Amino acid sequence: MRIINFGFIALLCCAGCHQEQKKQVTSSKRDDTVQTTQPLDTAGFLSGKSTYQYLKNGDTISLSITVDGEKVHGDLSYAWKEKDRNSGHIDGVLKGDILTADYTFSSEGQESVRQVIFKLSKARAMEGYGAMEEKAGKMSFVDPKKIAFDEKFALENVTKGQ
Repeated sequence: MRIINFGFIALLCCAGCHQEQKKQVTSSKRDDTVQTTQPLDTAGFLSGKSTYQYLKNGDTISLSITVDGEKVHGDLSYAWKEKDRNSGHIDGVLKGDILTADYTFSSEGQESVRQVIFKLSKARAMEGYGAMEEKAGKMSFVDPKKIAFDEKFALENVTKGQ
């Protein structure tokens, strides 16, 4: 009888320890979820005026923006070595760290409009690339959710007093 009672007590202890491990794993998973679902605070560094530039091998990309809440406006220019240049104005919205804007520019004497998307941080801006199509007289991304951000042409923040 003592052997059966001892075996039964050992079984209860093991079951109790196993339940405690499950509780610890579950609670740590909840903590991870809370950390990853908190909103990105961009208000601290994405407000006011900022200037980003890419300067390499004779190529220049310059983005100067003013952020007012979610609204963004500014200037964007591309000067590729030994190729066409274009410069113009952007008007758009900022959602988190993603700037989506219409870029109205002149190239070879003709005015055009195309959608641009940049992923912004305090240190740099990366332009998004993806499939585009013409919609209502402007080039727009087919699916803005399927944008690739190219670090090869990352624009560095050159804002004074940054």
